[in-house]
Amino acid sequence: MILHTVISNLAVLVGSTVKFSLATSAVIAANMGIPGTVSNLIGGIIGIVTFVYIDDFAQQWLIKKFPNKFNKKFSRRTRFLARVKQIFGLWGIAFLTPIVLSIPVGVFFAMDLTTNKRKVITQMIVACVSWSIVLYAPYYIFHINVVEWVKGMF
Repeated sequence: MILHTVISNLAVLVGSTVKFSLATSAVIAANMGIPGTVSNLIGGIIGIVTFVYIDDFAQQWLIKKFPNKFNKKFSRRTRFLARVKQIFGLWGIAFLTPIVLSIPVGVFFAMDLTTNKRKVITQMIVACVSWSIVLYAPYYIFHINVVEWVKGMF
């Protein structure tokens, strides 16, 4: 039983380093409680810090490996992100990263906006913690499954 809990929390931690919202859904759906929530948040923070520090290497590798895909200047996605950048700045990208974008995509785009790693890390972590509060507080306080509630809207 303890081994199962540890493995589940590690899986959430690893999954949330890349896709925070998917891991959040898994924690709520599996009713993993506070340890799952903490694993999710710590995984998101680890993902943010990791991708900030491997940004240069990863972008150079992606451009070499997939020159037609990643060397494009304008696409539907880059136009959308440029619009978000113009209107909301780095905070807008940070806000969208945990839920809409994946952590690597959000961090790489944020690093294109600024070279200040501390600023990117801080704003991304604030957004990650904020989304955790928004998604987990109703679940723990009022026993409202936010994920199912949002699914029911669509």
